Amino acid sequence: MRRASGKNNGGVGKLRQRSLIMNRFLLFCVCAMLFVGCGEVAKDAGAGGDGIGYEDNRTPIQVVSDSIASDSTNASLYIMRAQMCLQDEQIGNAIHDINKALSLDRNNVDALLVLADVYLALGDQDNILATLTKASDIAPYDVRPMVKLSEFYFIQGNMQLSKAYADKALDVNNFNPRAYFMRGMVYLSKNDTASALSNFMMSRNQDDNYYDPLIEIAQINAAMRNPIADDFFKEAIANFPDVHSTYYDYALYLQDNGKPLEAIALYDTLISIYPQESRFYYNKGYVYLVYLFDYQKALDCFDHSIDIRPTIDAFYNKGRTLEQMGNFAAAKNTYLKILQTEPNYQLALDALQRLE
Repeated sequence: MRRASGKNNGGVGKLRQRSLIMNRFLLFCVCAMLFVGCGEVAKDAGAGGDGIGYEDNRTPIQVVSDSIASDSTNASLYIMRAQMCLQDEQIGNAIHDINKALSLDRNNVDALLVLADVYLALGDQDNILATLTKASDIAPYDVRPMVKLSEFYFIQGNMQLSKAYADKALDVNNFNPRAYFMRGMVYLSKNDTASALSNFMMSRNQDDNYYDPLIEIAQINAAMRNPIADDFFKEAIANFPDVHSTYYDYALYLQDNGKPLEAIALYDTLISIYPQESRFYYNKGYVYLVYLFDYQKALDCFDHSIDIRPTIDAFYNKGRTLEQMGNFAAAKNTYLKILQTEPNYQLALDALQRLE
C-alpha cells in the first residue's frame, strides 16, 4: 500500500537522503535571507512620536524611505530598505538600494552580505561567491561571511569547504549558533547522526529562539523512534506557530507512532489554513484507511484530494479503500484509470489481478 506522502520508514540514513537535506537547507536559507534585519523596523512602524494616541499608518518601507529623504547619505538606511525589498520579493529595488549603499561605502560588509542574499534569490552562484569572498577579505575576523560561505559551499555540495568555514567561524567565536547548525548539516549529509545531533543541540542551547536546529533535532529523534521527538515537535510548534511545515512533520510522526487521532487534528488545522492543498486531505485519508479503518471518511478524503490535484497515489489508495468497503467494481474502475496514465504501474496491475 502506498504510504502517506512524507518520510519513509527507513533509518536515519535512508530518511535523510542528500536531496531531502539540501531541500530543507535551501528552505532555511531563503527564510533567513528574507527576514534578517526587518523585525525592528516593522515593530516600530506603527509607533507614534509622542506615544499618545498617535497612529502611524506608513509601511515599514515607507518609514525607512522617509528617513532616507532626510538622511540620504546614510548607507545603513539603504541596506535596511534593501532587506525589506528582498523580503517583499522586490529584487530590482533591493539591488538599487544595495548599489546605492555601496556607492556611499564600497567596503560596507553589511551591504555585501545583503547583496549575497540578493544573488542567492537570483540563483547567481558566481556572484554569491565573489561577493562573500570580498566581504571576508575586507573583514577577515567577521564570522558572518564565514558562515555564509559555509552555507554557499553546502549548497554547492562541497561538504569539506562547508565544514572548513563553519570550523573557521567557530575558531574566531565559538558562540555562533549558525556555525554549529551548518556543521550539523554537514555531518547529517554524511549520515553521522551522532555528530549532527551534538552540533544541533549546541546551536539550540546557544539560541533557544532558533528554529532550524530545533526541527532537525525533532526529525532525527523521530527517525530513531525516540519518544523525545514528541517534545521537540511540540516546542517547535509552541515557539514558532506560524511555521506550518512543522505541523505537517509532526502529523507524520504522530500517525507513525500510534497517535492517529492527534495526526488527524493536525491535518484538520492545516486544511483550515490551506484548504486547497491536496496532500493534507490525502494524508488524512491515509490515516483513516490504514490506522482507523474508517473507510467512508478515507474515501471522502481521497476524493477531495483528487478533486484538487489528481495523483496516482490518491487514486490507488481510493481503490484500496473501495476494496475494503466491498465495492470491487468501483475499485477495479479506479485502478483502470491509473493504468490509462501509467500503464506499467505495478501496484494497480497487482490489484486488478487480485480482483480477478
